[in-house]
Amino acid sequence: MAAITAIIFGVIFFTALARQSGDFGQALWLQPSSLFFMSLTIGVFMVVINMWLGRASAKVANWVSTVVLVIAVAVQVYLAFHFVGIGNTDPALMRLQALNLANGSHHWFSYFAWYPHNVNLTIFLTWIIELFHVHSAVATGYVLNVLNFILIDFTLIMSWRLIRRYVAASSAAMFAILAASFAPFYWFALNFYVDSVAVVIPLMMVVFLNRYFSRQQPLSKAGYAALLGVTFTIGYLIKPNLLIVPIAILIYWLLAARINRTSVVRGLIGLVVFAPIWLAGVGVSHAVQSHYGYHVNQSKTLPTSAWTAMGLNQDSEGRFNEHDAQAMSGHGRKENIKATHKILSDRLQDAGVWGIIKQSYQKTMTMWSTGNLGMFQSPNQFFKQPSFYQEHKNKLQFLLVNLTQIVYITVLGAMLIGSVFEMLSPRRNQVLFYELIVLGIYGMHMLFWTVDAHYAYVTFPFLFMMAATGLHDISDLLQQFFAHPAYGERGRTWTGIVTLLIFAIGLGYADHHNRQPLVATPVVQTQTVSSQMVSNYAQHDAIKLTPHHSLSEKIVAKRPFSQLNLPDVASQSENFSVGLRMNRQTVYQWSSLDVDAGTANTLQDPGTYTLRITNRTNQPLYIPATASPYLPLSTHAISGHPHRYLLYHVLNVFNTPIISSKQYQLLFISFAILAIISSLGLEYWPNPDWKEPKLD
Repeated sequence: MAAITAIIFGVIFFTALARQSGDFGQALWLQPSSLFFMSLTIGVFMVVINMWLGRASAKVANWVSTVVLVIAVAVQVYLAFHFVGIGNTDPALMRLQALNLANGSHHWFSYFAWYPHNVNLTIFLTWIIELFHVHSAVATGYVLNVLNFILIDFTLIMSWRLIRRYVAASSAAMFAILAASFAPFYWFALNFYVDSVAVVIPLMMVVFLNRYFSRQQPLSKAGYAALLGVTFTIGYLIKPNLLIVPIAILIYWLLAARINRTSVVRGLIGLVVFAPIWLAGVGVSHAVQSHYGYHVNQSKTLPTSAWTAMGLNQDSEGRFNEHDAQAMSGHGRKENIKATHKILSDRLQDAGVWGIIKQSYQKTMTMWSTGNLGMFQSPNQFFKQPSFYQEHKNKLQFLLVNLTQIVYITVLGAMLIGSVFEMLSPRRNQVLFYELIVLGIYGMHMLFWTVDAHYAYVTFPFLFMMAATGLHDISDLLQQFFAHPAYGERGRTWTGIVTLLIFAIGLGYADHHNRQPLVATPVVQTQTVSSQMVSNYAQHDAIKLTPHHSLSEKIVAKRPFSQLNLPDVASQSENFSVGLRMNRQTVYQWSSLDVDAGTANTLQDPGTYTLRITNRTNQPLYIPATASPYLPLSTHAISGHPHRYLLYHVLNVFNTPIISSKQYQLLFISFAILAIISSLGLEYWPNPDWKEPKLD
């Protein structure tokens, strides 16, 4: 398992370093040389801190962990009450559906025919809305942000305790530092969706599994088997790919446990307790869904193998594809299955063995190459955010994306080294279990499912735990070298000098490659001025527009802008004319293909505008709209159509370097300081006999 983990995550390490997925809009990646040397700087710094904590008492390491936790919680409190978003399409539609249910409607969007696994969390969201009586966007956002932070913190605290118990207190402190510096553990809490809720489930199962194996009394074992069953059932009903966890438990038991008559009997007893709880939970789930009016429509649902077929779509890089979904659903159950089998068979034949390998590599890059997990895709519509963030969004995202990637590469590097140590000297059954879960999620999505960056989120606590274990292995090895009599003080001195020299050359080379594109070269950047970003995807709502008639919607722009995008109108651009008016004067006017560009020649002033769309044809047309009767999606709804909203983006597009020269210098100076501290640490801190030299 360690060898397989090392091979797969060696490939992932390469993609994270040199082939990042391009999902982050205007975020400009640092060059691979910069990412490598900055990650190396942080990695060595972490090793030095780990070595220093290893020589201190466990109380010191615990205090470090506590201070890190307090700082992290303070950041979370700020974020929870200053950033409130509805998320991208999936979480937004869940929010709208939950509000409908909370207000007595039992009509379900057709979205849930394709995503039936999101039904349970939507009903749970309905209960939260009803419990706290929070129907407004901002009040609901506060509650959901806090709930997500609690779940994520609980996950990380359980991870910290496992590292402290099975590795060392110093490694637990390193885990805390790495986790606290990883932006997605904060940003994803601002988006109530299956990933941020289900992330706690695997860790709870790890804890209960440890208790199950450590207990000797049959009654106690049965109790923990029941807790495992309840925990897994909740997780499975939220995120079905957590089925990987009990499979990992079974493989772990076969590989790591002593198989004898007693262990087999105990395992069967656990299974007898576990399985009925799961089946009962599934039955209760169906009853609750039926109570809320949800019934599976077999003619509209996607066959399970449809996800495998979409995963083989090279054009969509293995992601969900709406065109594919339409072709494999909505035609009747038998027809859906027949269409799915044909698409799957054709793609397998066209791809061949080599094509499947190339597609798996592409899917690996899509899902695993970026440590930020698409955090700026969700949430992408804020009802509340600080003005400072709005004004400096591009620069802040650039810094967060790249710093997150640096931490991610550091984690991958430490994890790889830990896997090599584990491969050479197997000694930790706990690490084996983490590897099984991570490889299970990886294999499932590579072979049988679609991919997206956020699908890897539930594995990240395990990656960080394996990285903390790897840092511990590196620290132990270095301390053995430093403690060897032949190494001596001169050896430690040369280690510090050579390390500093490597950092100086590496960071200098990185500076040479980055200064021009980052500081001197103008880059096309986009600043969102106003938007309604929730599409009508799978809601299938539209407004009928008769020949030569118009509809209008007011748009408020609080800052100057230069571009207006109308994705739904652009797809039918030859049929519409579009104008944007202010004070009865037209400031934008498009027709035909110009609608797709949506670009003005001059910067427009802030103010309230009226968007007017006219049917230029002699037949009725339908304009897609998002229906939201209980949650305003923008300042104004479509005139004459309350609670219906167009999809639009009001943008300010401009050319400027991504960051200023001073900000660039500060970034590299910070890493240079870390490099100096790391080099001095390698020279002095590992030496237990070192003392401050006395002046003559």
